[in-house]
Amino acid sequence: MRILLAGANGMLARAVRRTLSGEHTLFLTDVGEMNILNREEIKKVCDLVKPELILNCAAYTAVDKAEEDQAFARKLNAEGPSNLAHECAKRNIPLVHISTDFVFFGDGSHPMREDDPVSPKGVYAVTKREGEELIEKSGCEYLIVRTAWLYGVGGKNFPLTMLNLAKDRDLLTVVHDQVGSPTFTNDLAWALKNLIAAGARGFVHFTNDSGGGISWFDLACATIEEAQKLGLLPAGKKIEVKPVTTKEFPRPAPRPAFSVLSLEKFTRLTGLKPPDWREALIRYLKEL
Repeated sequence: MRILLAGANGMLARAVRRTLSGEHTLFLTDVGEMNILNREEIKKVCDLVKPELILNCAAYTAVDKAEEDQAFARKLNAEGPSNLAHECAKRNIPLVHISTDFVFFGDGSHPMREDDPVSPKGVYAVTKREGEELIEKSGCEYLIVRTAWLYGVGGKNFPLTMLNLAKDRDLLTVVHDQVGSPTFTNDLAWALKNLIAAGARGFVHFTNDSGGGISWFDLACATIEEAQKLGLLPAGKKIEVKPVTTKEFPRPAPRPAFSVLSLEKFTRLTGLKPPDWREALIRYLKEL
């Protein structure tokens, strides 16, 4: 299949490129080749490469910075996906788009299903939800994959931040009252490959399997422990990870308290089980 990949230089897209290139013909674009905010540029690129599917990995992901940069966050997270969706509708080809657990405010207690009510809070969450809605309204065929706590080689992410801090500190403070599921970019790329092969449409959730959710504190502890086993941190160094509440560690943007995503639909569509979160973390650390 001829796939046009938008946002091709990002952390997720790097994994997508490795995973899909063996089975599909990928046309790589980032802002220098195709600005998703410019419909005429999108049309020209599509006229040239004649894609059979567009995969959008472009997004504004700086959650806290978005609170001060609302206009640009909305352009990248809502206007850009809308432009891609309208081009897909004209060409009768599907759009695959990546969204987020942040569309759920996280005041529930069960893993969020695709049809559960959304309640985004904060600029990042609101603009990502606007992007979903605009894609739905465009008239194109679409697959919107919601994911969470994304990390991988080639970008800023939570495990890497913990590693860097632990090199210079003996004490790390991490919130324990925000519960979700981490996602390794390699595994999300694998999921996208299989969802595309299955012809999936609508909304699908994918994260690594966390067995009902873990906290950021849990992820930090596991990162330090596994990194010491692999020699990424000194094995004998004592590094304390102290749990704190969200109130004790305030951030500009609100975070969901509970945003575990249900993985049932992904398994039903593909017949595959998402990899375990800790096993995925170990693979990431080995790749580092």
